[in-house]
Amino acid sequence: MATKTPSPARRPRPHAIVLAEHGEAPVKLTPREKVLLEQALRRGEDLREQVEATVTAYGRWLLEGVFGNDPSAALDDKSGNPVWRELVRRAGGPTLRIGRRMLYVALQLAARDKRIADTTWRGLDAGRKELLLPLGDDARLRDAAQHVSKFNLTQASTRQYVSGLLESSGRPRAVRLTVPRLVGQVKKLRASLGSPAALRKVEQLREVAEPRDRDKAAEEVDQLRKVLGKIAKALRAKR
Repeated sequence: MATKTPSPARRPRPHAIVLAEHGEAPVKLTPREKVLLEQALRRGEDLREQVEATVTAYGRWLLEGVFGNDPSAALDDKSGNPVWRELVRRAGGPTLRIGRRMLYVALQLAARDKRIADTTWRGLDAGRKELLLPLGDDARLRDAAQHVSKFNLTQASTRQYVSGLLESSGRPRAVRLTVPRLVGQVKKLRASLGSPAALRKVEQLREVAEPRDRDKAAEEVDQLRKVLGKIAKALRAKR
């Protein structure tokens, strides 16, 4: 009887990223560390400019060379352009080692730049432009770019802003969910919160946390339990 090879354990997310996503306060640095940080920031900005310039140039070439400088054709999700179809097919493979997402983003940005005659949109960095793309409409993209630029939103804030716009218009972000992905997410949550170490930590928090904070956390857990119950019911439902 063949033995089943256990799947590798999912690596925990880097601690620094988790802290940053939860609004960690600025870290206190020594003078030497501040100098090093400034150097890292400058080099990071140089990298961003180089990457964005390369992606932008490739997108413009695709728009002109493959789609005859026709942004409407480039934005057509049902495009039958043979060269484009073959590019997409090869993306991520040995002859085109960039992913399909990058390929699409490069072309989409070039096409939107061609159609949106607005200095704020064109002056926005490619990273935040990409986050605005799900809005789909030129006018909405222009208005959103002006809002993002005016309030100097971060990428995380821009993502939240776009999600709010989509929900208010009845077009929430598409949920990319498969059964394996759902199972992986639930397993990850169960492993991180259901371990003996995590439960011991919760007991410690109970002793030191403010009553209001404890009640809020318990309420969130109760809401999560309800959501998981609905998911389990939906999965077990007979057709």
